[in-house]
Amino acid sequence: MLTNLLIWVSSFLGYLPTATPGTTYAVVVGISDYKALSYAAGDLRFADRDARQVVTFLQSKSGGNVPMANIRLLTNRQATLSAVQQALQLFRKAGTNDRVILYFSGHGLPGSFVPYDARPGNQGKMLSYQAIKAAFHESSAITKLCIADACLSGGMTQQKISRTAIESKVNDGRNVAMILASRSTQYAVEDGQLAGGAFTHFLIKGLTGQGDLDGNGIVTIRELHQYVGPAVRKRTRGRQTPMFYGRFSDSLPLSYR
Repeated sequence: MLTNLLIWVSSFLGYLPTATPGTTYAVVVGISDYKALSYAAGDLRFADRDARQVVTFLQSKSGGNVPMANIRLLTNRQATLSAVQQALQLFRKAGTNDRVILYFSGHGLPGSFVPYDARPGNQGKMLSYQAIKAAFHESSAITKLCIADACLSGGMTQQKISRTAIESKVNDGRNVAMILASRSTQYAVEDGQLAGGAFTHFLIKGLTGQGDLDGNGIVTIRELHQYVGPAVRKRTRGRQTPMFYGRFSDSLPLSYR
């Protein structure tokens, strides 16, 4: 059940569009091997693999048959701060009937995600939440999705500006959703038995059929939340609670079987 995490939804049901977007543009980032880290001192194991799985989904029928020309995949050493910032300019190509998606899997810090070439203690080398929101704001797309499998990612829901400013600058009266692996105080778990992040594992399972709870061939954002949330909490024994946050219709379709 979507409750206080979706505080803006109820007054907009029936108003926000739910039709299939015309074209999808996606930036997909996965970083396991960091420049300043080693496997023994902080590197991840599966983030790049998770990113490739997301691309495979997007290119499938369920994901909309998105052509690779509309996807920017950046893994490990490719995912420098400048490269990710450049990739996000892809969203400017989107028209009003289109959809843009950012997927990030890697380390997260308060207020930012960590690119490949991050420097410890240097905030200027981090991918800030504000920079991501600015990239979404600059896009004309009718549907905007930010999906993050990173520690502390729930912090994206914490704003330093007023809600009025958020609505005008970030949402623009459109479907805007943050689908985040954990609360702002929680780590995102990598699961050796699943060979991936627990969140991304169940995200992909949900989008490829398990999340079609009513069996009508469409996985809506509400259904995905109802599937992913309990599955991740159970798998991580309550250590991780995904967050679905934003301004959108519960019936927003995310995949088709």
